[in-house]
Amino acid sequence: MRIADAFRDAVDRPNLSDRDFVLRCSCGIEQRMDEMTIDPCGPITLYDCMRCANSMAGVLADSPAAGRWAMASMTRRQEEGGYHLNGYVVGSKVDIALRPPGADNDLLLIPATPNFFMQYRYV
Repeated sequence: MRIADAFRDAVDRPNLSDRDFVLRCSCGIEQRMDEMTIDPCGPITLYDCMRCANSMAGVLADSPAAGRWAMASMTRRQEEGGYHLNGYVVGSKVDIALRPPGADNDLLLIPATPNFFMQYRYV
């Protein structure tokens, strides 16, 4: 499971990959998501910073089983616990930009959803 999988049908880019996404870690380094360490933790795929090793983004399949572990107070506000799209839930501690290599501008900005890590910590 990858971040690009969740956005593949949402944007008109048939060859979308993690290389097309960029984030700036809280430690200050800007990195493409394909450069990050992938950490599969059960049903969640975490993206860890290549410098400080903090988990900065995650993706999991959007399923009722995952939702039952979510805190009830957070499920009322989807943006708090991640974005639900194309059968996935995506969350991040910082904003993620869809900026293909060589592009001058972001095609899409995905705002941070830091509570994703709280909501799905027991999945």
